[in-house]
Amino acid sequence: MVQVIPFRAFRFDESRVGPLGKVVAPPYDIIKGAKVDELQSLSEYSISWIIKNKPQAGDTPENNQYTRARDLLANWMDEGVLKQDEKDAFYIYGQNFNVNNQELFRFGFIGLIHLEDFASSAGEEGRFAGVLQHEETLPKDIQDRLSLCRACMAQFGQIFVVYPDHEGSVDRVLERSIKDEPVIDITDNDNVRHRLWIVDDPEDTSLVSKHMEDKYVIIADGHHRYKTALALSRENPELESAKYRMLTFVNVRNPGLVILPTHRVVQNLDEFSKEQLLERLHEHFYLLAYDDKAEMFSLMSEKFRNDENSFGLYLDDGKFYCLTLKDPTVMDEVLPDKSPEHRRLDVAILHSLILDGILGIDREKLAQGTMKGGGYVVYVKGIGDAVEEAIKSVQGDSQAVFFMNPTRIEEVESVSRNIEVMPQKSTFFYPKVWTGFTINKL
Repeated sequence: MVQVIPFRAFRFDESRVGPLGKVVAPPYDIIKGAKVDELQSLSEYSISWIIKNKPQAGDTPENNQYTRARDLLANWMDEGVLKQDEKDAFYIYGQNFNVNNQELFRFGFIGLIHLEDFASSAGEEGRFAGVLQHEETLPKDIQDRLSLCRACMAQFGQIFVVYPDHEGSVDRVLERSIKDEPVIDITDNDNVRHRLWIVDDPEDTSLVSKHMEDKYVIIADGHHRYKTALALSRENPELESAKYRMLTFVNVRNPGLVILPTHRVVQNLDEFSKEQLLERLHEHFYLLAYDDKAEMFSLMSEKFRNDENSFGLYLDDGKFYCLTLKDPTVMDEVLPDKSPEHRRLDVAILHSLILDGILGIDREKLAQGTMKGGGYVVYVKGIGDAVEEAIKSVQGDSQAVFFMNPTRIEEVESVSRNIEVMPQKSTFFYPKVWTGFTINKL
């Protein structure tokens, strides 16, 4: 159902650029503000100079952040800073990391997929024509990536997809190479270890391609980048290489596949009342108030284990609230056109019953937000100091924060297979796949 092929990646020459940890970077959408300058200060060859080249006063259609990125890429290739591998290959990408004091290892492979439109229906025996997406995207963020791709005609950032391989047929091929020494081995500031191995034996690359033929893929992270690739391909119908996109593929049964929650901070509502919100929540939710956030999160975790729909809420009134849905069948009336699996999602319940139903933040208002913030809802990834930062924002100018339990990978699978999408930012696959280990030039 999918065509996956190896490719000859461009990779940084460590003898020219120095330590690779100074030239690779997190994905573009989490490089913001001072982080841009921080990464670019590490090296003149940091990939951030390309994926986040900053606009300047006096920019013109002929000279701007995208044309500067194009020229940098061309210079690096001409000077041998970036060198293309000699053989077609798949690239195993492994990450060691810690979540909740548990050491985990997630691995997959980087390759090219023949671009297909998003699936609109399931065919016979559950086969899909196209790629599955699992969540809505924020339309304002797509144009930027398309402008960069048009200028550079290259693919830098990874699109992270998961695929079903319960027998582990692909993993068995990859694991043979993982026993070898990696060609890249760095540890980032969040103590995530990134390693890269090359699979360029023709027998192994053919096996991976063959094993992937009967699989389907679900975009876990990178919907915007996939839509960008589709748009670029349509603009260049004569360019064969534009019909393919570089992806990181991870088996959905990989034990290191972790989804963390993404919390919602509400802001900019003209008419907002804490008292009215709490009063209206009682219609569909049981509310328990705590003086300490740890007690709130503890109850949320218990509800999650018991397969109950539960959220946390902070309103800057000295209390942390745990909300638990009273009757799940209410969602049958609220979202009658959705599947039972979709109606049971925490994010679907929050968005329909509370954000839209009580606070009036409908799809149109949600679309006004971007990955950089703004609009009526800011999405806060549930890791590090995110909880404290969200609480402080409500103690400042924001109005409320809803804390989420994570979405289960089984929910991602079932909703995607139903050709449905979750509300935007329903999942946070951790850790992020980084940019700059491999580059695909069209």
